[in-house]
This record gives sequence, structure tokens and C-alpha cells, in this order.
Amino acid sequence: MQSVETMTERILYWLSLNTEVRALAERLLERFAVTVGDLPASAAHHHAEPGGLYRHSLEVALKALEEFEGDMVMERRSDGSVDSFRSSHNRPRWQYATFIAALCHDLGKLFELEVRGKGERWCPLDEPYAEFGRRTKTPVASWRPDRQHGAHAYVSGFLMHHVLTRQDIAFMGLPRVLHLGSCLANAHSKESASALSQMVRRGDQASVEQAQPAIAVQPDSKVGYLLQTFQELIANGEMGVNGPGAQVYVEGDKAAVVVPISIAMARDRLAAKQIVLPPNINLYNLLRSARLVDADQTGRSVRQIKLQGRQGPISLSALIFPTDKVVPKQILPTLSPTHFEIDTEPAPQATPVVEG
Repeated sequence: MQSVETMTERILYWLSLNTEVRALAERLLERFAVTVGDLPASAAHHHAEPGGLYRHSLEVALKALEEFEGDMVMERRSDGSVDSFRSSHNRPRWQYATFIAALCHDLGKLFELEVRGKGERWCPLDEPYAEFGRRTKTPVASWRPDRQHGAHAYVSGFLMHHVLTRQDIAFMGLPRVLHLGSCLANAHSKESASALSQMVRRGDQASVEQAQPAIAVQPDSKVGYLLQTFQELIANGEMGVNGPGAQVYVEGDKAAVVVPISIAMARDRLAAKQIVLPPNINLYNLLRSARLVDADQTGRSVRQIKLQGRQGPISLSALIFPTDKVVPKQILPTLSPTHFEIDTEPAPQATPVVEG
């Protein structure tokens, strides 16, 4: 894992072909660092440690700049010909806009945090987080329970006044500024047609996936405990696979784990070890954010599967994992073949389990 200092140096290296861009970027990175401070990027999965949001943002910016070198058409000349990112006269301006879009793609997450210190509540619109921290000395941050998955993208632009200056806007020019605003709102959308938005989304995904192996091996990771317990229960024959009334159905590289019964079985096993999993809804969100389950287009983790039962077709609620995450390799050759279909209609989330 690269240090923050190394990533910063590499980002500035990519931007150093134009001395004006590099100078602007150095100052912008300083303002961004003050804006997000040492806040995390998520509640309990990727980059959840102090300073995680800044590290994740640098990773996405670096990956986007590395991809920027490709030939993507962004401008059309007056004679009808096109300019790519590489050949465009405005290449440094597009490169700078790409850097800013990637760096600030999760800025809206600041609205999802509840931060208090010395009886005050921090408002991200009013001041950067680091300034609030210096004034209140020991602020305490927690994630708002009413936050919605992916909604932060729509409000990232509301905080750009802490990051952008008139010099940044003047250098980029209006076409790039407008594209930047659109990119911030659509960077997390799979349907976005913007080349810049899709570049940022790929960088975001790569950063999260890069962090995921470290998450899985953390000894206190709730997700890690859950996956280990599934494997134990399957290996011991306590959770059935591909049989009548099974809790798990495996077809190729996908494993459908029936919920909520499988989660309840894992809870019981972990309770004996004095390990408590979060409520089901929170657990499903953790799995989705860690990209361990195949969520639908609306972001729901729980899917409906259809398969053939003894007395005809049946429908079950399930989490769709990669097979190798939940099923021990040694039992795969012993499984009876089965077939299930994943319903494309959104499935309602299971009722949350109230922890006693």
C-alpha cells in the first residue's frame, strides 16, 4: 500500500508537464486536506480508518490520472474534426478537471457525518472540518443513520467552494467546469455516458477493491467473521448446499445464500464466541459497499432467486456472493448440479433483526 506522501508525489508528477497546473494542484491538495481532515471514507468497510477519506480520494485521483493518458474524444474543432484528451490543445485543462473530479468524488460524504465538539455541531457548508477540529479541539464524528447509499454524489458540488478558487475555474474554462459539475453528480452511476465520469467510477472501484483484501483479513471485521462462519457451517454440513431445503445454492461462480436463515445460523455460531454481528440491514450494506454481493441496479443487496423445488418452482430471498467467498473449495466437486435464476425485479430488504 502506497503512503499518502508517495501518492501525492505521483499525482504531482502526472500534472507536472504544465507548471501552472502543478502549482494549482499543490494548493488545491492543501485545501482539500483541510476540508476533509482525518475523517473516514466509510462506517466499517473500505478506508474506514482515520484519514481514510483523504487516502481514498488520492487513490482515485491517481488512478484517474493514469488512465487519462488514453485517447478519449472530448472536444470537436470548428472544422468538424475531433480532439482527444492526448492531442487536444486544452489537454492540461481536461487533465486538471479529471484530477479534481476524481479527488472530490466523495466530498458529499461530509454531509453524512454527524460531528460535534464543545457543544457545537459542524456544518460542512460553513467551514472545513480541520478548522472546526482546531476550534473545538476534540470533535467526535459518527455516521448519520438516515444516510442513503450513493446519495452523497448529488451533493458533492455543494462543498466545492472550500476546494476551488477563481484561479482554478479560470484555468479550466467554462466547458470543463460544467463537465466537472456533471461528473461529480454522476461519478457513481453505471449508466453515465460521460467518459470522465466513467473514468472516475473505475478509479473509485479499483481503490475499494484494492482495500478489500485488507478488510477481509482484519481480525475484528464483521464481514470477515461472517464469511468465515459460512465456510465453517458448510464444511461441517450444518448449512446445506444444492439440496432440498438448502441454505446455499451454487451455480458456477455464483453462490446464492438464503436469507435471513443463513444470517441467523451464523449469528448463533458467532454468539458462542461472544461476537455480535450488526443488524441485518447494516450487515447487508456492509457487504454491498465491500462489493462482496451482487446488488441490483437500485443498490439492494437482497435478491430474489427462482429455482425448481420438489413440488414446482420456488422463490427465495438471497445474497449473491462469489462462490469462492463462502463455499470451501474441497466440497465443490461433491455438489449436485443445480440451476437458479436471479430475478431482475428489485427485492425488498429483509426485516432488520433487533439486537438484544
